Amino acid sequence: MRDNKRSLTALAAVLVTFLAANPAEADDYIQVNTGIDYSSGDYGDVVDTDFLAVPLGIKYQADKFYLKASISYLDVKGPSGVIPGDGGVSSPGGTVTSRSGIGDLWLTGGYSLPIGDSTWFDAVGKVKLPTASESKSLGTGSTDFSAQGELLHSFGNLSVGAYAGRRFNGSSDLYNLRDVWLAGGGVYLTADTVLLGLDYDWREGATSTSPDISEATASLTYKVSDSLRLQGYGYTGFADGSPDLGGGLQILYRIGN
Repeated sequence: MRDNKRSLTALAAVLVTFLAANPAEADDYIQVNTGIDYSSGDYGDVVDTDFLAVPLGIKYQADKFYLKASISYLDVKGPSGVIPGDGGVSSPGGTVTSRSGIGDLWLTGGYSLPIGDSTWFDAVGKVKLPTASESKSLGTGSTDFSAQGELLHSFGNLSVGAYAGRRFNGSSDLYNLRDVWLAGGGVYLTADTVLLGLDYDWREGATSTSPDISEATASLTYKVSDSLRLQGYGYTGFADGSPDLGGGLQILYRIGN
């Protein structure tokens, strides 16, 4: 299951204003999104874990600055040591359970700084508040902070981006969490009312013994109108910290200029 670091990635979120001449000069607006996400994988265990998530997010964009809040309703079936967004955080062999409930709340803030005519740098900070149930294995019960930088360059209809950062995991009663590095990048192509994206994301495992997260995502975003966009995506993992296969749909509705 996707964690709330992105609706695909923060870089693709910048490009959701495609068809504007300059993504760093978007007008002020509010955007809400919802959808559905499903994934399945063994996460290094002998039993697969299935995740179903219904995300809900709201974003406020003011010129080059934005704020975003996002949360999901989760339905999970699999070993208790596999946590949504963090993969396997304990040794394989946990009790197989079915559990559901509200996930963690993510708060994100970012500022986009133009570097020349076709390049932008975003400074992004995130806070994860532990609203997910630790006893149900829907979250780690920790308050986490992330800081990352994102670079985007446009070659006309083709754009490329990369990001890197550090996630500072808080304390947990059940897991010996550590601070981790994260990085990734993507390629994006716009054509009329369609945005095609291909992203790669990597993050160290949340504990010293848990596997890294490594996965690729292909996406298509369709601009129905100035206010409405539809997004479909699929992803696959290359490490035990990621699902074998996953995908989802999102509806993004924009209010404002």
